[in-house]
Amino acid sequence: MKKTFLLLLALCIATVMYADNFVMIKVKNQQNLQELFNRQDINIHYYNDSFVLASAEEMSDDMILLDENSFASNENYFIVYCNENEQSNYVSREKNNSMVLYSDANILIVKPLNSELKPAKNDGMVAISNKTAKLPVATRDFPTVTEEDAVIREFMDQVSIENLTSTVEYLQAYESRYYNSDNAYDAANWIQEQFDNMQVLETEQFPFTYQGNNPCAPNVIATQWGTKYPDEYVVCGSHLDSYSYSGMCPGADDNATGVAAVLETARILSQHNFERTIIYCSFGAEEIGLVGSKAYAEFCADMGMNIVAYFNNDMNGYLNPGDDIHIDLIYPNAVETLGNYYMNVANVYFPEMQVRHVNFTAGDSDHTSFNQNGFMGIYPFEDYQNYSPYIHGANDLIGPSVNSFEMSQRYTQMNLACIATLAGLDSESVEENAMSSVELFPNPAKEQLTLTNAYEGVSEVQIINSVGQIVKEFSFESTTTISIVDLTSGVYFVKVLGDNNITKKLVVNN
Repeated sequence: MKKTFLLLLALCIATVMYADNFVMIKVKNQQNLQELFNRQDINIHYYNDSFVLASAEEMSDDMILLDENSFASNENYFIVYCNENEQSNYVSREKNNSMVLYSDANILIVKPLNSELKPAKNDGMVAISNKTAKLPVATRDFPTVTEEDAVIREFMDQVSIENLTSTVEYLQAYESRYYNSDNAYDAANWIQEQFDNMQVLETEQFPFTYQGNNPCAPNVIATQWGTKYPDEYVVCGSHLDSYSYSGMCPGADDNATGVAAVLETARILSQHNFERTIIYCSFGAEEIGLVGSKAYAEFCADMGMNIVAYFNNDMNGYLNPGDDIHIDLIYPNAVETLGNYYMNVANVYFPEMQVRHVNFTAGDSDHTSFNQNGFMGIYPFEDYQNYSPYIHGANDLIGPSVNSFEMSQRYTQMNLACIATLAGLDSESVEENAMSSVELFPNPAKEQLTLTNAYEGVSEVQIINSVGQIVKEFSFESTTTISIVDLTSGVYFVKVLGDNNITKKLVVNN
């Protein structure tokens, strides 16, 4: 009898948990969007400049009902980018895989009926999970650039068309990098090898699953730790997967060009020290819902990471015949300050190049995952009206689809300049003189840590965890050994305070 009662109670609780309606509310303007986030009667799961998708216990006049008992039988809803001329074909093809809840000229909002839901041809999907979205917040002011920095211009001049071409050639040779295919796993391993060859980067694979426990080729993450503010992060990323209904999709423009831009940025910047930490990413499973970047951005938000900005790299190699090189900059109005920063940098280093903020409603990319988790992210795109017509097909190759590596070079230079400026180049004199004077051992450490100081005087020391919290403070002179048995395993930063603050990474294995 007791077991029966407990079972009935569990069923009642489950019913309450899924009693909310899944609704759409149209957004009038930025002020209205902020008002929606302030409302107590809804839980927003996704937003853009046109609408929000939310759960609501009670219906109101401004809501469009999409589904009852939100997330009761499905892990995700999906925005499928599909123009109205193709929607009937898509619905017919996916009729056993999804239920259409809403449609307009550019999108379908669907509820999957199984794990086999696929995107339409033009540009993928966005997975909407039962998580609360956050509006982006600027964690610091973006610098105003008034003139070229000679060092950063030198970095930009090192961007090699030959290197960009070589990466695209290598990745397109896979013919397809479908999100869970052997080729996608091989591509992820190859990308990690390229990061590993840069030696100073700390690389890892970030696993995740799709629609339950379906495995995916992992994200590849490479970290270049900052010397002064290691708990402030400047992030750039790309996606490594490709997609086509036909089975063959070499994905040269979408998105080997983006991977090439990130690798080339890392190659150049990893040779120098920066005040803030730079994270280079290559995400899996973008085409089927921004799944890899969503998993990573949610992890960063859960960890409380201070991500200053995210710069996306996706499709930068197709130049419409007769057009000059230009950049269409995609971002929601909520991250306008980061967009203005990008345009400021472009105006200083490439004053002749047009950069315009556009409202792209026919597709999406990984910057959205960061925006939804409260981080500012932008997406420089080749052209929202005249992007490569060959993506998601067998002709997404160098030649027809990637027809301007000069444009890829320009996009990479902009990515590099924005990141280097924001991360803050550290003085080599500080590195050579002060950094060499303080040593930590052992590192990795387990129970004790010893610090040695080659110069005279007492130093104040802080040990800081990966989310910026000070976990230990002490003074030391010459040589000091401290106990770290109370620290959990992970990455920490040891900051020595003085005329020139010194920060070194510490790995604890307890």
